[in-house]
Amino acid sequence: MSGITGLLNLDGSPADRSLVSHMTNRLAHRGPDGSDAWFSGPLGMAHLRLHSTSESLFEYQPLTNPSGTLCLTLDGRIDNRDELCGLLADLSRRDAPLSDAQLLLLAYERWGTACPERIIGDFAFVLWDLRERQLFCARDVLGTRPLFYAHHRRRFLWASEPRALLEDPGVRTAPDEGMIGEYLAAAITSNRDTLFQEIKRLPPAHCLTVHPDRPDDPIRIWQFWDIDPNRRIRYRRDEDYAAHFLDLFRDAVRCSLRSHRPVRAELSGGLDSSSIVAIACSLIREGSVTSPGFESLSLTFPGKACDETSYILDMMHRWRLRGTLEVVPDSDPHDYPLQVREDLDLPDYPNGMMSMGLLAKARDKGAIVVLNGAGGDEWLGGSYYHYADLLRSGRLFGLMRRLWDDRKAVSIAFPSCSILRLGLWPNLPRSLRIAIRAVLGRKGLPRWIVPDFARRIGLLDRLGIEPGPRRCGTFAQEDLYRTLWSGWQAQGNEAGDRALARCGIEQRSPFNDRRIIEFAFAIPEEQRWRHGQPKFLLRQAMMGLLPESVRNRNTKADFSHVFVQALRSQGGARLFESLQTERLGWIDGEEIRRMYRRMDEAYRAGNHRYTSETWPLWMVYGIELWLRALTEPEGVQFHEGRRRSSDQAGDGQETLQAAHLGGVR
Repeated sequence: MSGITGLLNLDGSPADRSLVSHMTNRLAHRGPDGSDAWFSGPLGMAHLRLHSTSESLFEYQPLTNPSGTLCLTLDGRIDNRDELCGLLADLSRRDAPLSDAQLLLLAYERWGTACPERIIGDFAFVLWDLRERQLFCARDVLGTRPLFYAHHRRRFLWASEPRALLEDPGVRTAPDEGMIGEYLAAAITSNRDTLFQEIKRLPPAHCLTVHPDRPDDPIRIWQFWDIDPNRRIRYRRDEDYAAHFLDLFRDAVRCSLRSHRPVRAELSGGLDSSSIVAIACSLIREGSVTSPGFESLSLTFPGKACDETSYILDMMHRWRLRGTLEVVPDSDPHDYPLQVREDLDLPDYPNGMMSMGLLAKARDKGAIVVLNGAGGDEWLGGSYYHYADLLRSGRLFGLMRRLWDDRKAVSIAFPSCSILRLGLWPNLPRSLRIAIRAVLGRKGLPRWIVPDFARRIGLLDRLGIEPGPRRCGTFAQEDLYRTLWSGWQAQGNEAGDRALARCGIEQRSPFNDRRIIEFAFAIPEEQRWRHGQPKFLLRQAMMGLLPESVRNRNTKADFSHVFVQALRSQGGARLFESLQTERLGWIDGEEIRRMYRRMDEAYRAGNHRYTSETWPLWMVYGIELWLRALTEPEGVQFHEGRRRSSDQAGDGQETLQAAHLGGVR
């Protein structure tokens, strides 16, 4: 977790050093180890440092090559360093190890704009190539590291967070109604749009070039990586799948442990985080990596159904692991309105914020890298859409057996009418599904979204209620593929990155290693889910490494209650009494208020159905806070008064009034 920002004047005028300075100041929390800037004519590039590896300690960015024809800013980490050093043979003659930025610069010199295809790791970078007179940007395959940009007539700007781009008076705060509709529907699909019309995110696994010599069409964007839907990994024995996966997983965890400071790992007691801790402990114990002071970080919820303390203690005992256990308070003291005014983005999610205090304490004790289990559910958990595959292939006995096994796994949220919804429905022709929806009057739009607003922004198309042709060979793979490119992936990664940046922590997720994802897509569905048990492959691979209580665990903690507590702490039902989103004609306010009452009543009664209301209500609350930050005079404030509230608030109010009339200026 570092920070990058900068600008390129497309008309050739000298870069505004003051503007670059203000943009850098807006990202100051991302650079606890300092910042530097580099200027050349119309170009200004800045980098904010967080040293998280030993190789980065003596690195200074922006980084130029000896001839001065290339300049790079990198927020990220390269995990396949050994492979790249082998491909770039001249590196063997170097006495000192290269930093990741130096290695990336050499990779670009060798392979040019194709270099991201060869890099495994978490990264977002911007590179100026004087010889080609182009700015080159790239982002890793899951969008783990953020990169936003804005382009107006005379300037291209980029930054790790949108707030920095708004330092330029030429970047307007007009809201993007289409993206707002996705947030309000709690169904984020776009991985390019943001809340602002004039600010975009570079999608995951994409590159971007800017050519100032082509003023009419300076920007080109393309995808550098995708899943190969035809790749198949097939073995005769389960043990062979497990061994192959374990080799990849050990390497992913080993790469994630690379740091000059103590590393911590989140340990929830679930299968994913426990597997990462077990592999890390085994690598350290056998001497494959050096990570002194490795410890776990755990949250406990005494007396609640989501408490996992017994599993956590089993893991700590199995590996003689030192760790910190912290009880999560019932109240939510977080100041979400203040955070939104600072970030000019949606508020953090309460289920992510509940660990911030524990992470801050770890940072105070010298740790800056924390491992977590994100990605385990997505890539190894399996898909209910396997029912459709079994039905399509005529394997009726296999389908009935799978249904029986899944129903017996009572801890799994088994869907009702599963054969119809997940077996038969996907096998119907798309045109027939659309016709049936029309006859039944079920277009798929959330009931709290105003239909006129949904039509105006094309919300049905945005949400992909009826997806287009399949790209993958099976319905289960297609479900996995939609998860990979869902807007939730990019937006969720950005929200987590932003929250952790505030407390100076870099998060690493071994399950999100590109090699793990590619492997998971290529294996049969039966390796992901078998006999009513998700993550069959992971359980096989971790045999002997996890306590059996954890390895055979079929329960999963749910933390939806923290959303209820957060909403209550911020005002409860009063939050939804007077809504700008209702006045703008975006949502049905009465339905939202009914949803809150249903959620609150169900929660008080101990009825788990309250969870279906939490995400939509939080999204409505978040958009309300964001609108308030744009329209209230005290909402938008920039460093050193560069762009003060009165002008900005007027711009926001005018925009919202235009939106209310049916369009955005």
